[in-house]
Amino acid sequence: MNKHMYILADGGRIAAATPEEFVRRLREGSWFDSDCTDEEFMEHFASSYKLLHGVDVSHDTAEHFMADLRKFGYIRA
Repeated sequence: MNKHMYILADGGRIAAATPEEFVRRLREGSWFDSDCTDEEFMEHFASSYKLLHGVDVSHDTAEHFMADLRKFGYIRA
């Protein structure tokens, strides 16, 4: 599988072939939620993002989560 490089708003980079891999790698790099499940991580991330930026990030699937992170400028390919 080909991996794509994603650039995060903070300048970090994640290489991932699937949305699920992207979420896992983002979670693993988290200072606060690295030991929870991917689903819990997406929920916590979405809640924090809402508080900081006032927008709702979908967290029902990794695909929707990534799509919203792109839409709101947190990641770019």
